[in-house]
Amino acid sequence: MKGLNCLAFTVLAVMGSHVFAMEQGLTALTDTELSAETGQALFNMSYIAPSASGNPQNDIGFYKLGMEAQLDINANIKKFQLGCGGFKGAGCDIDIDNVSFTGIVPTREKVGGTDAGPLSDFTLINPFYDIAIKNPTIAATREVVGFRIGADSVWGMLSLGDPGSDPDSVSSHTGINSITGHLPTYIDNGNIPVKLCILGANATNTACTAGNGIDLGNATIKRNTPNQGDNFFDLTLNRASRVYLEGIRVRTQLLGFDVDLTSNLDQSLKFIHNITAGSDPNNNGKYDPGESVKNFGISFQGQDVQWNTNGQWLNAQKGWWMELPEGKIGDFTTRTVYAGLDALTGLTLSDLNQNQYPVDNCYSNLTFC
Repeated sequence: MKGLNCLAFTVLAVMGSHVFAMEQGLTALTDTELSAETGQALFNMSYIAPSASGNPQNDIGFYKLGMEAQLDINANIKKFQLGCGGFKGAGCDIDIDNVSFTGIVPTREKVGGTDAGPLSDFTLINPFYDIAIKNPTIAATREVVGFRIGADSVWGMLSLGDPGSDPDSVSSHTGINSITGHLPTYIDNGNIPVKLCILGANATNTACTAGNGIDLGNATIKRNTPNQGDNFFDLTLNRASRVYLEGIRVRTQLLGFDVDLTSNLDQSLKFIHNITAGSDPNNNGKYDPGESVKNFGISFQGQDVQWNTNGQWLNAQKGWWMELPEGKIGDFTTRTVYAGLDALTGLTLSDLNQNQYPVDNCYSNLTFC
């Protein structure tokens, strides 16, 4: 009954607006006047044929239904699982605990601290639905080989899991259990407190083998430092629970001089608790035009498919796949790292707590705060 009442109200509203327009007196436009007017459709459809220029797949066509709109969402998902079992066997293509989509906000700096919560929503610009069809012009053999939902660009923060009561221990963390997809990621404004151990550090770099070490202050990780392209990692993952980042450029000071070191990180993905998509240069916690980043989608393919994303043909592997925009992991301070003199020639760290915390998202019945 409530639905019928809403429908009746909508019909009456439309009829009322029509009567109002009639009373105001509509004036017909000439062809010349009409040609001077412009308009925009809410929905648009497009088709890329197998033979289209640039399509790397000569037997797959793409039908896309898009919205010329901005869609804002605030969502909490307790358990996000896709592609469990099946032809890949045990495990899931995507398995993440406590997922939140919000606007960009400062995150908690310490255990027990809280942030102000999101001032805005996660924003999708020009969301779409895309279908890949094999042999689209041959009725006898054509078939759907994939579908995808996404947006041309997005802005906001993706929060994942929780660090638990012992953030230095990977077993305390929840979040990314496994993920499959393309994750272009850069590290920026990362700080690592460092102590130099003259006689060397233990295997986990959590203490000196003798003494307390010499405090060197914070080593820093910044994008494009010291060279353009440094600390950017174009990750392609398949049911991954860990990631190995090779060639992280770290800058520290020794005897008053800047020293650039190269480190590697063998890291559980559960330590990642927020990924920032886009920027907030005005620091107002709200989306402003030009602050979003391109490429966001979730797709399923019966075979490997290259999807057209803002003019780029990006590969998605068979099964469920996440295409994430270029994301930032930054503005963090890790636990103290104890390093011997051998760190000058390279250091490999494992499961380094970044002291990241998810956003306090306290909306709706399911809250993560």
